[in-house]
Amino acid sequence: MPPMKDIATAAIRELKEETGLECTFDHIICFRQAHGGLFNRSDMFFVCLCKLSPQYENLLNEGKEIELVPQEEEILCADWINMEDYAQQKIWAESPLYKEMNRAMLHAVKNGIEYTAGNDNDDSTKDNLSSEKTHGFVAKNLPVGFRPGSNTIYIVNSGSYFVVCIKRPCLKYKEVLNPG
Repeated sequence: MPPMKDIATAAIRELKEETGLECTFDHIICFRQAHGGLFNRSDMFFVCLCKLSPQYENLLNEGKEIELVPQEEEILCADWINMEDYAQQKIWAESPLYKEMNRAMLHAVKNGIEYTAGNDNDDSTKDNLSSEKTHGFVAKNLPVGFRPGSNTIYIVNSGSYFVVCIKRPCLKYKEVLNPG
């Protein structure tokens, strides 16, 4: 993110640059923090919920498809994909970190951004959560899964309530990943 820019502005700009879509910022769903990355620096990755501009709603209501224009320098291909299909891609299968991130995204799209991490059958989430409801983000340090190491993900705890009014497919960015 360029200096002196905030997260909301960066999310809107990135979506426009990488897909050609115009939107408004709604909420931060979650964010991930990693250390020791490129040039031994820390990195923060924000997952933001953005609402498409009204012009796209009109296209959808008319039964038309919204064209995506991928930024050739950064995106090999951009396509619409159902959120469940996105979250179940093979690359995420062995990653507790990205499973948690995808769970937060799915929940935000389906139910708004009120979120409880994990589920009763997932022991990896129980150690990091209190049974007491609080507001704001909770930190969970989880293994990346497809490579050594762990990152911290910050997710909205169950006491935070927001209203989200978008139920649309998400973008699937096709990347060449080498998990080994």
